[in-house]
Amino acid sequence: MDSKDRLLVVSLPENSLEYARAAVENGADAIKLHINVKHRVTGKAHVTWTDVRETVKSIYYTLGCCMGIVPGAEAMASEDELGEMSEFGLSFFDVYVDYAPPYVLKNDLCKMLALNHTYCRSMASHLRRLGADAVEISIINPKDYGKDLSLEDLLKYLEVLELSGLPSFIPTQKRITVDDADRILSLGFKGLIIGPIVTGTDIESFSRTVREFSKIARE
Repeated sequence: MDSKDRLLVVSLPENSLEYARAAVENGADAIKLHINVKHRVTGKAHVTWTDVRETVKSIYYTLGCCMGIVPGAEAMASEDELGEMSEFGLSFFDVYVDYAPPYVLKNDLCKMLALNHTYCRSMASHLRRLGADAVEISIINPKDYGKDLSLEDLLKYLEVLELSGLPSFIPTQKRITVDDADRILSLGFKGLIIGPIVTGTDIESFSRTVREFSKIARE
């Protein structure tokens, strides 16, 4: 979180060395993997920690990159699993507060907590007190995924940024353009989390999009 002003986190369409390499080689500051969830955009069901940890280890030792993980939703990684993730090269987790049991706070990983579209102001105000290191402002209603970004969205993002006082990340739940990204980051957000809505799943278009967004993050 202290490495530079702007960060680009890339949410991988699948947990693989191929996508991880494409993200890192095209400028991602960190990559994010998923377990125990069905991705809302791709519809892909992600596997358990037991199934993916050797892949995670391979990514880390091959690329040496910063890695995070979504540890689950209705099903969640266990306390012991979260505890061992740092041994496999993971640096942070990112989880919706409405799915996260209290034990997710009992480990050495950097803790990014995500607010969804049902959040209220008081939740944003108390994230730091709860132990969050960062917040993902994932507040777009799923029925609006893929639509164009609006000024109303920006105002809601800014409200969470101000109330939380935490490094704040905007995910591409809406179809955020590179120009939009520049505007967002200029408002004081720590970074973007780009995923399949803007990157797609084709490896070539994925690589190209990561490269375009990384240029903005470095300005």
